[in-house]
Amino acid sequence: MPTLVEPEAVISGDPSVLQEIRQPDCNLAIWKRLPPLDAAPLLAGEPKSIRIMVPADAPSPAIRDAMRENGFTDEKTCDALIEDIDRLCGLFAPFAKTARMQFRLDVVSDDACRKFHGDYVRGRLVTTYAGPGTQWLSPRGVDQLAQGLEPERINLLAPGDVGIFKGRLATGYPAIHRSPPIEGTGQKRLVLVLNPDEGD
Repeated sequence: MPTLVEPEAVISGDPSVLQEIRQPDCNLAIWKRLPPLDAAPLLAGEPKSIRIMVPADAPSPAIRDAMRENGFTDEKTCDALIEDIDRLCGLFAPFAKTARMQFRLDVVSDDACRKFHGDYVRGRLVTTYAGPGTQWLSPRGVDQLAQGLEPERINLLAPGDVGIFKGRLATGYPAIHRSPPIEGTGQKRLVLVLNPDEGD
């Protein structure tokens, strides 16, 4: 059974927890899992971030082509990554309800999206394959932020964890989160982001 962490965040080691995001009182569903692969080989060389639209029911061919075109050279690790992404697209589909998804595979070494925010989408699936994961706030932390205070506690998705964050197009209480500040640390992140195609 999922455990209620905060009034609007639910977390579990079972992937079915991601379907909780469809409930009105849930704005963040987190599947706690171990990293599904060693992503370090994917960051060898100079791979570039990818942003494309993919068919929700068959994303793999487009993703494979884009990875080849953008410098992801370790074929065995690419295969493992694509297999995982295909599964995550399937888990996100009941909420996304679109024929296509916006697919991002971001290579991050700076402080992009360093401010806490809610996304202007209905929902967003995020998982980090390499480097530190996304940071998010409980309702108490959001209240403290609104008062101009530093949140007492900043929660963190571990590498491998999968979160579906409800956005501003779905609720007046979106999940508030940010990318972890890493600029100047020498760290590099590999982050998957899936959005519904809001044009559908």
